[in-house]
Amino acid sequence: MTSDPSIPLHVVTGFLGSGKTTLINRLLRARELADTLVIVNEWGEIGLDHLLFEDVAGEVISLEAGCMCCALRGDLVDLLGGLASRRDQKAVAPFVRVVLETTGLADPTPILRALTADPVLATRFRLCGVTTLVDAVNGQATLGAHGEARRQIALADRIGLSKTDLIAGPSRAARLESLHVAIRDLNPFAPVADVAAGELGAAEFLTEAIGISPADAPAPALAHAASLRAYAFAVRGPVGAPDFARFQVLLHAMLGPRLLRVKGLVALAERPDEPLVVNGAQQVLHAPRRLKAWPDGERRTRVVVIVDGVDRAVIDRLWGALSGAAQIDAPDLAALTENPLAPRPGGLLG
Repeated sequence: MTSDPSIPLHVVTGFLGSGKTTLINRLLRARELADTLVIVNEWGEIGLDHLLFEDVAGEVISLEAGCMCCALRGDLVDLLGGLASRRDQKAVAPFVRVVLETTGLADPTPILRALTADPVLATRFRLCGVTTLVDAVNGQATLGAHGEARRQIALADRIGLSKTDLIAGPSRAARLESLHVAIRDLNPFAPVADVAAGELGAAEFLTEAIGISPADAPAPALAHAASLRAYAFAVRGPVGAPDFARFQVLLHAMLGPRLLRVKGLVALAERPDEPLVVNGAQQVLHAPRRLKAWPDGERRTRVVVIVDGVDRAVIDRLWGALSGAAQIDAPDLAALTENPLAPRPGGLLG
């Protein structure tokens, strides 16, 4: 699809005890994940007892499956930059992808921001997806008690439900449905797979998460206590490159730290047959990538905006200006950015 030489990077996150390590261990057995570098936060957190391994250099471990494992004890930027350099110098095996397992208490936002903000990492690695594991037994209580767990779900590109096989009895269906509702309230666009039933295999895991699927509908109006929201926008006609650039600038200027993530596929009027992949975290945008063709045949611009404490109407106004939708008393993007008499972007929030 693309000749992008950057190294694919997959983030696996989820609250304590959600089954991250168990999933990674199972996936590493698949030949599709050979030559994978696995990064974890501490040695004790990944159970690789069933795999033979040997020291290679420093903190990098070579696994029997043809993969490697590395302990993340310091700065992510330094670690990834150093590993890329050692890969170039053939000081380590030429891994073809990276799987990063976060700690159970991690907020993924700083990790995503680091991958996009550092100029070296932004060119050497590309984020291919965030997979969040949710413990079906304790998930409901965890979401109610821990903001980190809610953010892990909100920022996910795909969600895996673990331990569903441990729920039994006549209330099983109701408990799972309630958990699905809570997940959908935080992230209505990420596909949910039953890990215990084997629905999240190597093929699904390695599929790059680009934009949202053609069948995605607007987020349901659910009454969740959390302030996290994922909003999706789509337009069938191509958009101009200057207009989309203005949309991104204004989105980041208006929302600041409340903007957690932006991702999507964009059909630019200048080259509508080659969609642009956009991906950003907080106020940092990754350099966009151009694909040679639409990955799913659905030729339309699709963007997901993940926010904290922002009403959809705020972003609707910006998107309406980008897409040309009729709005009463609403300026277009050019007026917002170029007219010195126009209200400051922050004024749109009021």
